[in-house]
Amino acid sequence: MKLITDISRYFVGLLFIFSGLVKAVDPVGFSYKLTEYFEVFHNPPPQMEFWSWISVFPWEFFIDIALPISIFLVIFEIVLGVATLTGYKMKFTSWSLVLLILFFAALTLASAYYDIVKTCGCFGDAIPLTPWQSFYKDCILLFFVLIIFINRNWIEEGEVNRTHYVMAVLLMAFLGWLSFGRLEWGFTFFFPLGVLIVFYALNFIGKANRAMLVNVISTVVITGFTLYCFFYLPTKDFRAYAVGKNIPEQMIGIPDSLSYTYILKNKATGAEEKFAQFPENYTEQYEYLNFETTVVKEGIPAKIQDFSISDAYGNDVTQDFLDGEGYKFLLIEYNLDESSKKAQAKANQFATKAKADGHTFVALTASANSIAQKFGKDNASTFDYYFSDGTVLKTIIRANPGLILIKDGVVMGKWHYNAFPKYDRVKADLLK
Repeated sequence: MKLITDISRYFVGLLFIFSGLVKAVDPVGFSYKLTEYFEVFHNPPPQMEFWSWISVFPWEFFIDIALPISIFLVIFEIVLGVATLTGYKMKFTSWSLVLLILFFAALTLASAYYDIVKTCGCFGDAIPLTPWQSFYKDCILLFFVLIIFINRNWIEEGEVNRTHYVMAVLLMAFLGWLSFGRLEWGFTFFFPLGVLIVFYALNFIGKANRAMLVNVISTVVITGFTLYCFFYLPTKDFRAYAVGKNIPEQMIGIPDSLSYTYILKNKATGAEEKFAQFPENYTEQYEYLNFETTVVKEGIPAKIQDFSISDAYGNDVTQDFLDGEGYKFLLIEYNLDESSKKAQAKANQFATKAKADGHTFVALTASANSIAQKFGKDNASTFDYYFSDGTVLKTIIRANPGLILIKDGVVMGKWHYNAFPKYDRVKADLLK
């Protein structure tokens, strides 16, 4: 049981760290997913009639603080992972593991059973999972968490033995493949590797309170990382609108591969017969009745399915921005009422210079046209406002406002309003 406990501890610890990291890189996106759950619980759909009582909870309050909850949860998840690896405060850690995994399992089960949230957000946008896949993952994880919980008194704080080294090598090899091969992002490998190196190094020199020290250092580092990704942009963008992505290509999916079976009626016998293809001169012997289709291989849906841009008159002008020649700057302001006012002057200066050089500069918003006109007048905007879906705009960039640059449908740059660029710098670097 000691061996099984150690294996469970390293598996759970590294998985919690990995899961937390892919959400910590995009805390705003995780807050959107939490808001989606909170809104469903606030107004349960008809299929959740049995759980309608759940709406009595103050979900509106949780919706308002979804972002702080998101930041806390991703940091807490990683801290729990580090504490599990180092055996730190195992009574508190083991209880927290159980409660957290039960919380996530309940969310994913409700999402899957009632079909209320299509993707769980367990691994952010890095590894999309269906609700059922997420629930099965949580059940497996709960099994190992319960082993840790039951045997928590056997875990010595700061303990290191040969089993730990072997588990660390095997699991880090898997994380290396996942990080560099699947995600193309080394941070999910180097952060847990750094935790293990520091922990083992302190063990070799006999440093007292090494488990506490490793946890404190990890907490400081990951808090700084998460806040940086909040105040600026994700350091790794897993979405279809990431820099370098071709938007028109992301709008094309692969259809299902189908096989057809044709149902014909034999004129002589009156019997129905099925054929994979029509017999030669079939009309002489058969009468066509119907056909059946079978999915041989499921297709791949388009990663971008709802991107569109319309002008103030409701005309679809999407292709003007994707196919037209030249550089196009899009200022994303999905909600003008909440858009940073400090960034408007910088946007005006940038737009004036960009347009003087013959480049396109417009704003995209989900706010009503009347609100956009008033907002533009109040801020003396030097550019026009176009309109798109709010969810799409939130997906494009995690900032309100945020600036993106596209050319020939390819995303060439993205900037948060906290790091609004100087036009001359962008011109020198990207407008070649």
